[in-house]
Amino acid sequence: MKKNLFCLSMLAVALIISSCSNDLDEGQTPAVNNGGHAITFKPWANKPLRAAATQAKDVTDFAVLATDTTLSTGVGVLIDGVLVTGSNATSWTYSPPAFWPETAPVNFFAFSPTAAPGVTNSVAALAGQDDANPNEPTIEYELPTTLADQKDLLVARRSSTFSQDGAGGVLLNFRHALSRVLFQAKSESSMNFIVSSIKLKNVKSKATLDLNYVPKDTDPFLYPTDNATIASPGYQVHWVHDGSSVVDLEANITNTAVAGDGNWHYVVANDDALYVIPQENDASDLTKATLVTGPDPSNRFYIEITYRENGAGAVDKTYAVPVPAIVGDAYASSIAFEMERQYTFQFELFGKKPIQFKGVTVSNYSTVEQEELLRLHWAGSNIYWDGTKLTFADSNDKSKEQYQGVFFKWGSLVGLSPAGANGSTWSGLTYFPTNPGVDETWTTNSTTYATYADIPYATGTLPSYTRRDTTYLAAITNDPVTGADTIAALKGDICVYLTKIGAAPKGKRWRMPTSAEFGEAGDYGNVGATPWPAVTSVNADGTELFANGKQLRKLNTPFFPASGYRVSSTGVLDVVGPNGYAWASSPGSLTNGFSLGFSSTAIFPASTYSSRTFGFSVRCVAE
Repeated sequence: MKKNLFCLSMLAVALIISSCSNDLDEGQTPAVNNGGHAITFKPWANKPLRAAATQAKDVTDFAVLATDTTLSTGVGVLIDGVLVTGSNATSWTYSPPAFWPETAPVNFFAFSPTAAPGVTNSVAALAGQDDANPNEPTIEYELPTTLADQKDLLVARRSSTFSQDGAGGVLLNFRHALSRVLFQAKSESSMNFIVSSIKLKNVKSKATLDLNYVPKDTDPFLYPTDNATIASPGYQVHWVHDGSSVVDLEANITNTAVAGDGNWHYVVANDDALYVIPQENDASDLTKATLVTGPDPSNRFYIEITYRENGAGAVDKTYAVPVPAIVGDAYASSIAFEMERQYTFQFELFGKKPIQFKGVTVSNYSTVEQEELLRLHWAGSNIYWDGTKLTFADSNDKSKEQYQGVFFKWGSLVGLSPAGANGSTWSGLTYFPTNPGVDETWTTNSTTYATYADIPYATGTLPSYTRRDTTYLAAITNDPVTGADTIAALKGDICVYLTKIGAAPKGKRWRMPTSAEFGEAGDYGNVGATPWPAVTSVNADGTELFANGKQLRKLNTPFFPASGYRVSSTGVLDVVGPNGYAWASSPGSLTNGFSLGFSSTAIFPASTYSSRTFGFSVRCVAE
């Protein structure tokens, strides 16, 4: 006789265990189960339910199904939808007890908390569990539409035997089944604003999760790094949506102040992040932020924000803000909310022009301290050639931070090979887009730019001022009018270009740093014994490891290798090993660009005398 795994019913906004049989399945007798050893549990959660880190002590109950996967004992279901309560500090109890098979492995499926709002049918009946191809359990979920009603949902799956977990208890590693969303805003100049509402619009609200997709503890963890490449059709989404139910998710906001200090401020408190069912969303048909004055301006995903100036008589303005598609993801979407991932959306507020979407930071679920999200994120390496394209390591990847990197003229999309010895002449070897702005193909040869002077670089008209905090190259590359022409001429911000074509680490919008973001001389320290020796031969693709350089002792501590440079006008290779250089996006003059320059005895974070025709390395940033 087979029963449903979990029989949960809705009572107000909570779920309670209701009408579930605790009887053992027919044919299950304790006498044949490994000498009568009862199955016990030791669950844990390695990431937070809300802001504070969730430890085992924070999990107070869970519901569990256990099946004998080989059916060797004829038992099938060992634990059939039982509520387990307690803690690791005391003990976990459930009734009646179930017992280990003698040798067969057992599959465990669980979710917590059992009163998770949104779970509509718990886990479905295990039809076919008595044959050789049992169906895996599923959870049906419907999003509570306001933040106050939401709570995180944890799921776990483990395959184990008595010899593995019989003594200490079954180690259920609970993982987050939902996506988590935060919001930040900053003000232009010194204006102060009040944000009164923020919504995620047109979000899919009903879906089913097959617990077979939850990684077992014995399997490799599927989410190893921030912004991991998304594999089509989306192994990190897992949820299957009903295709029809769409809602607006509204955060709980009570007139949140955004000071005009130029800093990022959380619009919704960290403890009050929105939870979203993992899903793909169609890119909005809106092209820019639009004042909402009537019906919903789009039937696709966008973010709606209501705010006003902080002053007497100010009137609320409501904007529909599209989220641009991140080109290069396997998803054809504006944003793909993934299982166990955290998203921090950022916006800039203005008094006389529309709000601007500035980007989204994607991280593993709350592994990043919230203060860290306010900081600048440096790439984990200089730009290098990976054999098919120019690219670089993500912020959290330190495995390539010693890469020398390829070189660039200021504002060029053409990578210059660093191959050669100090004093060697220009070899002509370059890496450049085959069809810039059209597709993602790359070309490398020694003939197209055999003459160093032919390599393009940015020479356009400067803004009316030159400051260390300007992102000039990023601006001309992103400009909707002139950007395409800039890219076609192989000029612009190489970090922006790599983001546009999907060659940069996913989930962030990368750009070249401003000069001001290099900081001040006192922010750096030496790495490596001095004097730093010259390096006589290096890899052509920029992957040579350089142990000597400078460490920026703040802003996630990037290491800058002493990679040398190519001489202005001639391209001769020089000071490879003793010195390092990196371009900023900020123009220093009509002919120079701001840059970072250093040796083992000095550092100049704001060099302005560097001709744009020098070949320096590039380290990208994201915020």
